[in-house]
Amino acid sequence: MIIGTVEVFLGIMVLMVFVLAYIAYILIKQLRTLEKTQARRIFALMVIGSLLYWLDIFIPQERSGGIKIQAAAGLLIFLYGYGLLVLEKYREGRREVGS
Repeated sequence: MIIGTVEVFLGIMVLMVFVLAYIAYILIKQLRTLEKTQARRIFALMVIGSLLYWLDIFIPQERSGGIKIQAAAGLLIFLYGYGLLVLEKYREGRREVGS
């Protein structure tokens, strides 16, 4: 039996959904250990960045040069939020070791 392209595509999409759900679970688990104000700010940055990125991918727009500025901006905003998360977790670890 030959597997069709539709089945392969659906399999890849299901795999991507599971991977994205796992990444979201890990990030939210890490955010819960931070202070509420910091966690809310970092979560907001990551959500806004991912929304900008995915909206640019799923909503087709006419582009003359094909530059995806909105997707790049979304990725940078998401990475900024992720960088803040890593920095706060590093500081939290340093405080635990220091005390």
